[in-house]
Amino acid sequence: MTEEKKNDEVTEQAATETAVTEEPKTETVPPTPVEEPAATPETPAMDEIEDGKSFAILSYVLTFIGIPFFLVPLIMRNNSFSLYHAKQCLLLALAGIVLGTISGLLVAVCIGLILLPVVAIMLIVFTVMGLMNAINGKAEPVPLIGKFAEDWFKGIQKV
Repeated sequence: MTEEKKNDEVTEQAATETAVTEEPKTETVPPTPVEEPAATPETPAMDEIEDGKSFAILSYVLTFIGIPFFLVPLIMRNNSFSLYHAKQCLLLALAGIVLGTISGLLVAVCIGLILLPVVAIMLIVFTVMGLMNAINGKAEPVPLIGKFAEDWFKGIQKV
């Protein structure tokens, strides 16, 4: 029995010595990939804003009377500020066509009678907001749908 106690004591002592002498194992955690921020449109230079402001304003204003002036900056592509607002205005025009058509078709079931004025007011408000951004020299997207213009028309760039 004494020999068993000695063996147990020696085993315990050996276990504590190895526990003390062994360094704790640390797991290396791979670094988490850093997410890059979403691509934001480049802020045009001040001289670029001043040069393109008139085309940007005309794109919105002439849209109110049905003239698609936003096509001029889209074709010329010589100013990034006017091109940015032309893309926003193009998306507003496309949204007007699509939502107007859907609302017109839904008139048959009386939902379109309510939807058509709501869509028209919404597009007018968005156009005025885009116009105010153009007047103030800001390259900010219109609410709700402006980010789609940045994504869908990103291939149209200044030459």
